[in-house]
Parts: sequence; C-alpha cells; structure tokens
Amino acid sequence: MKKLHTLLLMLSLLMSSVALAYEEAPREEPAKVIQSAIIKLNQLTGMATYSPQMMRFLVEREITPLFDFEYIVNEVSAGSVNLNKEEFKYFSSLLKKNIINTLLERLAQGQSKSFNFISARPAMGGDIIIVRLNAKGFFRFGFNLDLSFHQNQANKWQVFDVALNYDSLINYYQRMVRSKVRRYGVYGMLGRI
Repeated sequence: MKKLHTLLLMLSLLMSSVALAYEEAPREEPAKVIQSAIIKLNQLTGMATYSPQMMRFLVEREITPLFDFEYIVNEVSAGSVNLNKEEFKYFSSLLKKNIINTLLERLAQGQSKSFNFISARPAMGGDIIIVRLNAKGFFRFGFNLDLSFHQNQANKWQVFDVALNYDSLINYYQRMVRSKVRRYGVYGMLGRI
C-alpha cells in the first residue's frame, strides 16, 4: 500500500510539472505596458538635446512598437475601401509613416514637455483600456491625450487609437479616406494620403 501511495505521489508530481511546462505564456499586464509607454514618452520629450535623426531613431525603436498599425488600417479602411494584400501593405506603411511623422512634428514643438497620467478606465468589459494623459508644454494649458489600448492577436497590449481633445486618430483617417476615395478613387486615395 505504501508503494502504491509513493507511486501515485510521484505520478501526480510528474503530471503537474508536465502540465506547468505546457502552460500558456503569461498574459502581459496592461498596467506595465501603460506605465512603460508613459515613461518612454516622458523620456523622449524630456531631452531637449536630441537631434532630429536621434529623435526619429528613438521614436521608431521605442514608440512605434506600442502601436497596432494593422488594426488601425483595418478600422480606417473598413466599409469604405476594399484592398488586396499588396494595397493593404502599402496603405499600412503610408499610415504608419504619416502617424510617426506627425508624432515627430508634435514632439519637436513646445518648451518643457511632459505627459502626466490622469486616469485609466476599462471599456467593453476590460478588452479595451483608455488611458488619459495631460500633455504639458505644447500649449499654454496643455491638452488631453487619450490612448486606447487593446490586446492584439499575439496577446500584446498595444495602442490602437489616439484622441487629442476627443478627436480620434481613426475617425480622422476614416473621414480622409472616404473623402479621397469619393473624389479620386482607391488608387488616387493611395497616392494622395
């Protein structure tokens, strides 16, 4: 009987270690990602001695991975444009370039810039987290910046929308795409965005 208990104990320990070995990778904590994003933005805007080349390098290395550009392109083009894979890839690179260039232009403006955390609230049952920041040093009183985070297909928390004083990035590009498609067609829109 004692041998049976020992054998069952060994078997249960072996099975639990095998089960733990095949357990899914731990989910990324949204609080850590949000905190990291705020720290990176403050580090980037806090240093006034960066050259434009260094600023571009840091934005592409530190800030760009925070965004889910694939999701942004899907949302922007939904309902108004049907793109094949090559056009989707080209449109994605155009939007990424436009968003990063706009971010670089905005970061280059202003005096003492910093991003202060105001609040974070879950939306849609916790699938989306909206983080409100106050950006100081760009205007006299600063402005509110809402970063909307979601989990992408790889379970990474990424920014899928940015709203400046309630004007959403996705809504802005949706209006632009609809206007350009109506006026110039799909290929004309791709050439003018």
